[in-house]
Amino acid sequence: MHRKLQASKYLRMVPRHDGYALYHSLYGGLCVVDENILHLFDVFRTPQSVHDVLDTNNAHDKERLASFMEVFEEKGFLVEQGFRESSRLEHHLEKVGKDLHRGAQVGVVQLVLTNLCNFRCEYCFVENIYVSDERIEAQASESNRIMRAEDARVYLEKVIDLAKKNGRTALSVQFFGGEPLINWEVMKFVLEYFGSGERQGLDISYSIVTNGSLITEEIAEYCKKYKVSVIVSFDAPSGKQRRCTNGKNSAELVERSLSLLNKHYNRVAFNAVLSSETFEVFGVELVDFALRHYVFEIGVLLDLNPEFYERYAAEDIVDKLWEVYLHGRQKGVQLTGYWHMIFQQLVHRDPYRVRGFKTCSATGCQLSIEPSGEVFACKGSSGHFGSILHPDKLLSSRNYRKYALRTFRNSPECAGCEIEGFCSGFCLGPLEKKYGDISVIEKNTCAVYRKLTRRLIEDADTEEVAVFRMQVLEGVSNHVDE
Repeated sequence: MHRKLQASKYLRMVPRHDGYALYHSLYGGLCVVDENILHLFDVFRTPQSVHDVLDTNNAHDKERLASFMEVFEEKGFLVEQGFRESSRLEHHLEKVGKDLHRGAQVGVVQLVLTNLCNFRCEYCFVENIYVSDERIEAQASESNRIMRAEDARVYLEKVIDLAKKNGRTALSVQFFGGEPLINWEVMKFVLEYFGSGERQGLDISYSIVTNGSLITEEIAEYCKKYKVSVIVSFDAPSGKQRRCTNGKNSAELVERSLSLLNKHYNRVAFNAVLSSETFEVFGVELVDFALRHYVFEIGVLLDLNPEFYERYAAEDIVDKLWEVYLHGRQKGVQLTGYWHMIFQQLVHRDPYRVRGFKTCSATGCQLSIEPSGEVFACKGSSGHFGSILHPDKLLSSRNYRKYALRTFRNSPECAGCEIEGFCSGFCLGPLEKKYGDISVIEKNTCAVYRKLTRRLIEDADTEEVAVFRMQVLEGVSNHVDE
């Protein structure tokens, strides 16, 4: 008896100027096809015997069509009749769940060097996003202001031991704050002590998120020497939302720091926020400013306040970001962000199963370590896991498990969404604040993510996707029509 194939219920189609983009909403595999191939999937809307579809007198056509069907079955676009497509994801989820207590997901450390900051940004989340008792206590504690060098060493060694036990060969360390360069001496100590990780037996890469006001010649030299990716928070040349506590113009300080970083050929990216406070000043000038300072990547973070998505329509938010995105592409400056990572994953197949997360590393792959050693999901989250000094207890906690499993399952309401398998939903912190629950969706933000993803699919350059220029011969096309 011949097996029958049918088009996947997760198959999604987006018209483009050069054909049709197809992808699997759980597993990706984005590709571009022509009308003939699209028609092939119409045939498989109802289960079809492969033997019947291939029953053609033209041996060459039969061979080509069989090859196409094999490719699409491998991608998951065609599945056997009755096959439960979510089973592979459920099997992976079960395996991940069994390994969580070992820390198998952990590959990122957010090292909060200090909770002090020399800026008072208008939209800073620190004052209004936290809700858990553990987080509020941590923010208020005098003993949690500055991380000591010896503590930083112990904390990182704990995570390195954990990574090595799980067979990891690499670890990513992000210096965070507050403003981490207020505690430059400890960052310097970490770089000198751990270096590239050769002595510890794994590769360590570094990044820093900084407001860019405290860069010195020494800091620029060290960042170059230890290959620290420098992420400078900067929204707009004309913006005044990032204010120094001492009244100095932050833009002037950032420009001075960029000159020092450029002098030593550092890799620099901007981290810009598109929010209610920056909406009017966020524009193409940011790209031009970046280009003048040899910055070729801008990460755009969409507002963490749910009210932003009520104040502005999804289409207006998308249009604002899209204008800057296109200008950046024209100028050779890449705009990225969680919203763009959704598209990047669609191009590939099952990418987050290799990396361990979709767009948000705070869902189990990251440990955000405070100066006191207390561990949270992220600096922007109230989710508390425990102390890094007791990693076994931390990883066995109910809270860690809840956050880690969210990597693969967001909200039940996400079922059937066109980007279900690639979106991490809204930021954890605002969900904790507004709902007291990270397994819910913020519908207005969902609309923004979907619209942005669709535009990226419609507009992506052909080299950005795995393009299939599949021209079916007329004889095969006629046979399928029958």
